[in-house]
Amino acid sequence: MSFSEDQSEKNSPQVAPPPPPPPEVAAAMNAKGTGGGFDPTSNRLLIEVMAGIAVVAALGVAIIFAGGAIAAWATPLVPWSVDETIGAAAQKQMSLTQKECTNPGVKKYVEDLAAPMIEAAGKVPFDFSFSVVDTPEVNAFALPGGYVTVNRGLLEAAESGEEVAGVIGHEIQHALLRHGTKRILRQLGSAVIMSLIFGGSDLHEVSQAAGQMTGLSYDRAQESEADEYGVALMVGANIDPRGLSVFFERLSKDSLRPPELLSTHPDPGTRAELVSRAAEDGNFQTLPNPNTAPCHL
Repeated sequence: MSFSEDQSEKNSPQVAPPPPPPPEVAAAMNAKGTGGGFDPTSNRLLIEVMAGIAVVAALGVAIIFAGGAIAAWATPLVPWSVDETIGAAAQKQMSLTQKECTNPGVKKYVEDLAAPMIEAAGKVPFDFSFSVVDTPEVNAFALPGGYVTVNRGLLEAAESGEEVAGVIGHEIQHALLRHGTKRILRQLGSAVIMSLIFGGSDLHEVSQAAGQMTGLSYDRAQESEADEYGVALMVGANIDPRGLSVFFERLSKDSLRPPELLSTHPDPGTRAELVSRAAEDGNFQTLPNPNTAPCHL
């Protein structure tokens, strides 16, 4: 070997040999007789497993995004008795945490405002039930099956009977349009929905899930739909629908902390335009002012 060759070898980088495989890996390789070579069978199995995982994940995502569409399609096929079961169970759950007003005059005021709107709705699939709860929050909500709750705080914040009637008509339409039912069925999943349609469920799962209704809120599309149909209901009952937009406009301007009632509702401008068109040439009755008597006698 020449000096240059020897020097070149000394100056070339030294590469350490690869470490031996762990004992358990070496044993597995020897058992298969691969000697560390490529095993096409093992690699194909890995590919199939990964492909299976990808398919399951894709199906899960599809079910999540299609859940709303399935619930919307299936709800008209589900018996109205399911709405009543959901609403009754949710109302019972709520009664554990919210105190209902015992003053019969306060409840009667709400019922009297609602009566002409329910009559204007025509034949309804259930009997509506109204309650007033002793809480200062400016809010009202409807459960499936016609269970409508008005908070004491809403009666105190309203300045006219038309404002209260506007909110009540909106909530009546939430129940008639089955918005809450659609949302709870979406949570339950397609298997339970199909069971309800074909009468194969004892409603046990529905009753359990109904307790979650108090935590659900309607989306903006549902709120807009309830506005549209609620205004039509007011006009049909000879009630000035402008009270609805006036109430929401005042709440949005006067509140440092907007009440929950405004969280998903359409913006006041859109609502004002809707009621303005509906109120044209209207000859409406005058409603009594809100009953702000004590909740308890």
